[in-house]
Amino acid sequence: MTMKCAICGISIDSVESMIEEDWISSFFEGEEEHGPLCPSCTDTLLVMAPDGEFELKEEYRGKIIYNDQIVKPEEIHEGEVEEIVLGFILN
Repeated sequence: MTMKCAICGISIDSVESMIEEDWISSFFEGEEEHGPLCPSCTDTLLVMAPDGEFELKEEYRGKIIYNDQIVKPEEIHEGEVEEIVLGFILN
């Protein structure tokens, strides 16, 4: 079963590999839960909340389009606007 990072889209083949490579299974942006997340995105974009859960850093909230929110070209019907996703840019 292949899984993809919710943000960058890099894939991993198994839960065992996720554990070995320090992926996290879920994190929060406000009340919304997302995941999984690769180690690179985790290090860059997340912080540990006081409740012990990972959450998106304040400066990134509302600015990320997650992979499960991207509309695939074959899902766009005539007359609908196609969204172009360029990814995120770190300053």
